[in-house]
Amino acid sequence: MSAFSGKLPVIRSTWTALVWVLVLSLTAFAAPAKRPIPGAYLGTVAIDPGHGGHDTGAKGAEGYHEKTVTLILARLISDRLQPDYRVILTRNADYRLDIPDRTAVANQEGADLFISIHAGGSYLKEATGLSVFYFKELLENPEAAEAEPAENEGRNQPQPWDTVQIRHQTASIELAGHFYSFFQNNGIITVNPIEGMPLLVLLGADMPAVLIEIGNLTHPLEGKSLKDTSFLSELADQIKNAIDTYIKKK
Repeated sequence: MSAFSGKLPVIRSTWTALVWVLVLSLTAFAAPAKRPIPGAYLGTVAIDPGHGGHDTGAKGAEGYHEKTVTLILARLISDRLQPDYRVILTRNADYRLDIPDRTAVANQEGADLFISIHAGGSYLKEATGLSVFYFKELLENPEAAEAEPAENEGRNQPQPWDTVQIRHQTASIELAGHFYSFFQNNGIITVNPIEGMPLLVLLGADMPAVLIEIGNLTHPLEGKSLKDTSFLSELADQIKNAIDTYIKKK
């Protein structure tokens, strides 16, 4: 019998253990990251937290600013949309951004939707509730609206920046309707009728676009709710649900 024969089981056992350690290590490093490939996204959504920097927006009780609540909600929405959607935040920290730059970010990134988040500020007791707005021109002649191009007409043709949202008006109204339905059914806040307004922040968006005013910061009850993360989380859930419904219908 060889002098080494008694050591073979130990050597083999040690070698087998080393092989398994190596295999498990390689498997761990080879595991794919849990993120979808670009083609797997349902769409690209641009979320625009209103105001920022020295532009604080409305100011509620105890110095709570609109710029803060909009950024918190935008991040909550982003968390819920990922990884199904590619999400673009027009700003991701406390700094000021010019109005044209907000839609420029969405346009450059090829966003499918643009959603601007704001909060109201009024000491009128009637000024309450959540509102959803789409862009609508103030036309002196209502018949001029008939000359507006269809949403997909001339999509690849140059168009003035300040008229680009007009062709998306029908889709923007439909998107606003989905938000209204989910907020209304949720029942956590009064929801005002959808309105069309000549809002500059929506003017240059070359995609369906809405502005959501999530409540009145200066109202005693709504202002308190807007400081509550659980309330904002509920809003983020409904915004995500509305986006899902709109995108899947399209």
